[in-house]
Amino acid sequence: MQVERRFEQVKNRRVSIELPDCFNDRHVEIIVLALDEPRNETPRVQRCPHPDIAGQVRIYGDILSTVPESDWNLP
Repeated sequence: MQVERRFEQVKNRRVSIELPDCFNDRHVEIIVLALDEPRNETPRVQRCPHPDIAGQVRIYGDILSTVPESDWNLP
């Protein structure tokens, strides 16, 4: 099951959303919930590494194929 969660503003009783390609040609269930309290529009803080370790990591080789795919426990 794919999930797309959005917070949108209703204008003239309408909401228009654009979904990712993975929803194309699929049946979807649409549930609309009105929020009781206004959303806090606090800006998201950009995280960055500590200056002592920033730029110190070097990757040599292919790190994704070092473990067999069966060990990832993916469906």
